Amino acid sequence: MKKLVGKATAIVFLMSLAIYGTAQAAYIDPNTGGMLFQLLAVLIGVISGVLLLFSNQIKKVYYRIKRSLRGSKSAQVEGNQSDDQN
Repeated sequence: MKKLVGKATAIVFLMSLAIYGTAQAAYIDPNTGGMLFQLLAVLIGVISGVLLLFSNQIKKVYYRIKRSLRGSKSAQVEGNQSDDQN
């Protein structure tokens, strides 16, 4: 078992050297962070604006779903009470 672990460790080590051992010529422009920040700021603004614009419709749908769930539970309770009275 130790030989298998030793071989696996050696293989992983050699593969990592082969992959990461070469020189990388990657460069990220310093202004990229500023561009990403501007993009995120606009997205957050648009999302909050849409939520604010449609807040009344969102509330109506939420309360309608809440009422329907509560109504189905109360109907079941009323049905059980009428069965108990008979």
